[in-house]
Amino acid sequence: MYIKGMKNKPTLFVVTDIETTVKHRIAFDVAWITVDRKGRIYDKASYLVNEAFKLDIPYFKNKIGDYLSDAYKHDIKPESMGNIRKHFNDSIQGFIDAGHKVVFCAYNAAFDSRYLGETSRRFLEKQFVVQPIKMLDIWHFWVMSAPQAYNYVTPKGNPKTSAECVYRFESNQPDFVERHIAWNDCQIEVQILLTTLQRKKKMPLVNHPSHFNGQPWRLLLGRKRFKNPEGLVVVA
Repeated sequence: MYIKGMKNKPTLFVVTDIETTVKHRIAFDVAWITVDRKGRIYDKASYLVNEAFKLDIPYFKNKIGDYLSDAYKHDIKPESMGNIRKHFNDSIQGFIDAGHKVVFCAYNAAFDSRYLGETSRRFLEKQFVVQPIKMLDIWHFWVMSAPQAYNYVTPKGNPKTSAECVYRFESNQPDFVERHIAWNDCQIEVQILLTTLQRKKKMPLVNHPSHFNGQPWRLLLGRKRFKNPEGLVVVA
């Protein structure tokens, strides 16, 4: 979807999420939502990779029924990896041609970009993202501006910064449970991104997945409150 009539074309963020299989870490569930800073949606998609199920089963095996149900309701479309890759890249190229800057985003982007790329090379012998665009780890970006009041920790007292915990805090929904289905997870990751963008911190953009910080939660360890975890919310 294109929004016409804009003189200054906003930067677009392609918030992407995948779920992988047990043995081979194949990205079998791929979704994305393309938004601007105001949360306006420009493109969205949710796919199951047909080829994946010939080789492996989902990591969260108890979700298989949910995938079948969502596919039946057309929330998720079964499709070939080649067609998924084409939709993704055609969408990005269309926005670039229209004058937008485009940023690939994911929560724990090192994971998503790695296994999305490996899945594309396995089935197509091609990299997944064609265009040389900037990349953003929403996880790292959020940690850079994490509120001082953030209070989720692991049993060892380290900051717990999964997308589920961060969304619980930012949305004030302490009982929220992540669905671990790419389409649903994209929606909460969009909200985390939009909240973080409002804090006006410089984005830790990279040019290649190898440049991502694999453990951005460690940036919080210097905080006084995480040196003394008493009174914080312990999350397994």
